[in-house]
Amino acid sequence: MTKLIKKIDENYEMSVDDYKNAFLLRRAIISKKTYGKGSIEIEDIYAEAYIEQCALAAGGDVVAQDLISYWFKHGNPALPENVELSYKWQFLASAGGNKHSINKLTLFLNYAYDTIAMQDYFQELVGVIGIDQENYQSLLGQVICQFIVDDLNINALDLAKAKTIEIKFNQLSMQRFTASLNRAMIKVHAYLRNLLEKHRNE
Repeated sequence: MTKLIKKIDENYEMSVDDYKNAFLLRRAIISKKTYGKGSIEIEDIYAEAYIEQCALAAGGDVVAQDLISYWFKHGNPALPENVELSYKWQFLASAGGNKHSINKLTLFLNYAYDTIAMQDYFQELVGVIGIDQENYQSLLGQVICQFIVDDLNINALDLAKAKTIEIKFNQLSMQRFTASLNRAMIKVHAYLRNLLEKHRNE
């Protein structure tokens, strides 16, 4: 588990906009290849791009993970909509520190942020790790997603090999992800309390 006391990860120089711009640029480069092409060629271009991005994602590229999540959320000429794979790639990118991905999960994670803010340890946590209005989602979102990734046993290699079947947004999928979030939050609270205990003893 990443050490929160060290500001979660070493990518902290990168802002939300940096991650967003990297995502948009990569998406645009792939899209540009389709200009003037027929539907079969466009499908081939996206199929090849998916293979390339999966290879990058499997190597830990959080921008590739975010882009694949986007494709599964909206579909593309070579991929169907798949809410299960979209969320799993998003959790993985967020666990890896992609702040743009974490922002996309705001609605899903809001309740989790609120439960942390209501804990008796929260004010001490603010002082120890320097939480403020600008960084709280990035700091806490990454930790929460790391525990969700652990809970669901998500890894990029397995996701890259998953069947690309259509699974539209549905309540059952969201209930499973919410149940995972609830299980993860038990561990998040324990982790943050333990972090503060270690800090007090230093």
